[in-house]
Amino acid sequence: MNSHDVVIVGAGTAGLSLAYLLTSKDVDTAVIDIKPKNLIGDKICGDAIAGHHFVETGLPRPEGDAIRIKVDGIYLYGRSLDYKVKIVSSYGGYVVDRHKYGQQLLEKVLDKGATLYDGYQAQDLIIEDDYAKGVKIKKQGSDEIRDVRGKIIVDASGYTASLLMRTPDKWMIEKEIEKRDIIPAYREVVKLEKPIWDTENLHLHFYSKYAPGGYVWLFPWSEDGYYLNFGNGIIGGVKLPKPKKLLYMYAEEVLPDLLRNRKVIKGGQWVIPNRRPRHIFVGNGFLAVGDAAIMIDPATAEGIGYGMYGAYQASGVIIESLEADDYSRESLWRYQKAYMSGPYGLRQARLDVFRILLQAHSDLDIEFVVKTKLLTSEELARARDEDDFMSSFSKFIKASKTILYGKHRLLKNLIYAINKMKEVKKLYLAYPEAPDDVGEWIKKEEALFREVKDRLGIYIPPEVKKM
Repeated sequence: MNSHDVVIVGAGTAGLSLAYLLTSKDVDTAVIDIKPKNLIGDKICGDAIAGHHFVETGLPRPEGDAIRIKVDGIYLYGRSLDYKVKIVSSYGGYVVDRHKYGQQLLEKVLDKGATLYDGYQAQDLIIEDDYAKGVKIKKQGSDEIRDVRGKIIVDASGYTASLLMRTPDKWMIEKEIEKRDIIPAYREVVKLEKPIWDTENLHLHFYSKYAPGGYVWLFPWSEDGYYLNFGNGIIGGVKLPKPKKLLYMYAEEVLPDLLRNRKVIKGGQWVIPNRRPRHIFVGNGFLAVGDAAIMIDPATAEGIGYGMYGAYQASGVIIESLEADDYSRESLWRYQKAYMSGPYGLRQARLDVFRILLQAHSDLDIEFVVKTKLLTSEELARARDEDDFMSSFSKFIKASKTILYGKHRLLKNLIYAINKMKEVKKLYLAYPEAPDDVGEWIKKEEALFREVKDRLGIYIPPEVKKM
């Protein structure tokens, strides 16, 4: 039997970030991943990370050939590519080679003394006396089964949340999420015959015919612009064509000169949870981080940085709990509270209202907002970097009442969304200090978001409904 202080299932960015922070403090840490060591980090993804996450967590930045390109910001487009608004970050960002970046982070973790169980699938969460005590794992391609024990068990397994789904019901951990809060996505890394028009920024195209409830992304994947990370994500829970079909239509109908003769280097589909965090993601001797806990920006579906920050929050609480020899749910609840009421949890919950608002309106409405410059790049930068989204949005409304003449539904929904975002902030700041009080909070939170979804609805373009 193998025993460690902390056992982390999942060697994605969130899991390895947590392992790095723990091993940096000499915590005996084990990492379990289903992939062999040489494939850890290889994942279908948008590959983009905002630079501010590294500043806020102190985690090591990608180095050398793990960096495909450095970018300045993100351009947002409505239906027409002629109109755009830019989100600028003072720290810029990266498009990375996920495999090489993962290998770099893994090497740092192993150099600091972590134990790696690669090529093992986590089969079960070991529960004894209402505490998570370990993980039962099976070697891929063999009959070998072993138990890996730990004082604290971490689920960093991504969307599948393989351990979280096996937690006792009495812990009240939210296991099921609405299909509307899931993004089916498809992505290709491609080589182009001619370069994309701009390699200094990322590009998000809100065009509901090709990405209903989501967007198409075009992320430069090389400095010369000849390589591109190209994909789309669509709303779940609605009968729609496959993302790949819609993306191929986009390539033929929207940007044929750029994309028609692309050479596919690699491609694939995956599913992303995209909403506010799970209501609860800790238990006795247990916590989740990253996609397993649903840590993501609902407006842009950026998850890498949110998982890094979750790991940063978790590491401090884990170290304090180990020092106190207290691995109870009450002790680990400090991590839950810190994330939910902290800047990332607050931003995530408020942007979930914004996501629902976007899904309720056509790309022509979004284009109208961009074209008329009702939201400027400066306001969006403040909203992103200073967590001042509400004041920027309120300013937008005050300035837009005359411009929005004839857009009554859009105006009413914007005012409604502002008020609900204020309610969400107040509710998340009041997230309970202890688990005994969380039941009533969950009821209020679920009722609030149910009202928002029912009020705003979902827009699916008629041409997509007919496919």
